[in-house]
Amino acid sequence: MTSLLSRRLFWIVAVVLALGGTLLGARLWLGGYAVRSVLRMAGATEIRHGEVRGTPWRLEVADLAFTVRSQPFSAKRVTVQREKWWQASLGDVRVEGARMPVALDNSDVTTGSWNTYEDGGLGDEPVPPPFRSLSLEGELVVRLALAPDRPVAVKLESQPRSGTSWIGSLVAEAEGFRLAGSGTLLRAGQELDFQVHSAELDLASWSPQIQRLVPLPGGPWKLAGRLTGVAEGKVTAKRFAATARVSLRDGSMRVGSRDIAATGAEADLEFSDLWKLRTSAGRLRVAQLRAGRLLFDGLEADFGLWNGKQINVSRATASALGGRVEVLPFSYQLGQSALELELKAADLQIPQLLELTPKVTPRLGGRAAGVLAIRIHESGVQLTAGELATLSGVPTDLQFNAAALLRSGSTMDAPTERLLRAAGNRSVLVRVEECRLQIRPPDLPLGASARCIVRGLVDGQPVSFTYRIDGAVERYGEILP
Repeated sequence: MTSLLSRRLFWIVAVVLALGGTLLGARLWLGGYAVRSVLRMAGATEIRHGEVRGTPWRLEVADLAFTVRSQPFSAKRVTVQREKWWQASLGDVRVEGARMPVALDNSDVTTGSWNTYEDGGLGDEPVPPPFRSLSLEGELVVRLALAPDRPVAVKLESQPRSGTSWIGSLVAEAEGFRLAGSGTLLRAGQELDFQVHSAELDLASWSPQIQRLVPLPGGPWKLAGRLTGVAEGKVTAKRFAATARVSLRDGSMRVGSRDIAATGAEADLEFSDLWKLRTSAGRLRVAQLRAGRLLFDGLEADFGLWNGKQINVSRATASALGGRVEVLPFSYQLGQSALELELKAADLQIPQLLELTPKVTPRLGGRAAGVLAIRIHESGVQLTAGELATLSGVPTDLQFNAAALLRSGSTMDAPTERLLRAAGNRSVLVRVEECRLQIRPPDLPLGASARCIVRGLVDGQPVSFTYRIDGAVERYGEILP
């Protein structure tokens, strides 16, 4: 009897253990199956996870990783707390150790380029979030080719405000970067209002990444300064509307391979359409812009962005060479290899101008004004057209060697030639009435790039001549070392 009871007790215990093990295994398998099923419904692939612990009220997934449209996501732990497990909601979701690499220069792995977001808005039908609240902490890993990865710590919190609206906050921080914002999801997911309360970026810390996204002419550049900004906007089924204000302070820029630098830069810019990266006119102020031996002081420019790819400058002025220089309106396409500008110069000190051309032996005083067209490219600066002329009514003297001018092949009238031959190898001082330097006029002979037209008096006798510059006129300038 005792033996029979013992055998029955043994089999009861064995069945209980087997049933318990089966239920435990089924729970673990069903938990993992549920996780994979939900993620597949959301479009995820390459789903991997570690241990899954679950009850109808709580689900915990360790080491979760998956991919959505080539964008990888991972998290060390995801916890789902469902007080009302019979409802179609994930309840309270907590994500710990989230990690998402974002390649900003490759649209194939950037979520902002997905077809799902092409309309820039939310869906037409009410789609409330599948959770009651969300708490996420982790990092975005910013990746760009030929630049080091930059981790950005992210903390996101979201709570219900009513039955059809939710409020949330976002803080993102990294070395040289901080952003704090908030948002409200309204009408069961049909409308999103968001605000960026503060954003700050240190240009020196993020210089490699900035220049991978925005190629600068003559680069690479060394950037410094502090960008700050605020933004607000609304996303609906029909549109994405947002504005922003951005400011630059204590800015400086320097071309790494050439002696070109800007210091004391400040700018204020307002984005009228943040989605399309369009701005109204902003103001840029630069204390000093140096290009080798040429200095521009007090530079001011009115500029704006168009579609994030084009910079439009409506006005730019600066002090240089003892006078004023104005850049006429122009546009620059980001990534463009060359830049063409038209400069309007007024009241320039000619002796300061000639200091940039030490190979020019004649000495000229006075002041000059005119318009020059220039082309800036990787090889340097080219003067493409224009004219500089001395100011009428301002006493100007030109001194040169008479014999050298005769040997140069300059064209002149007979009285001027007789006067210069009489001077022999001596210097001649001309009281200038008119002096014009014409850059690449259409009637120049082949091989010439400029001509200088002079009219004046030598000891009361009138002289006039035209000196032709053969070869590139740019070779006389020594601005950049």
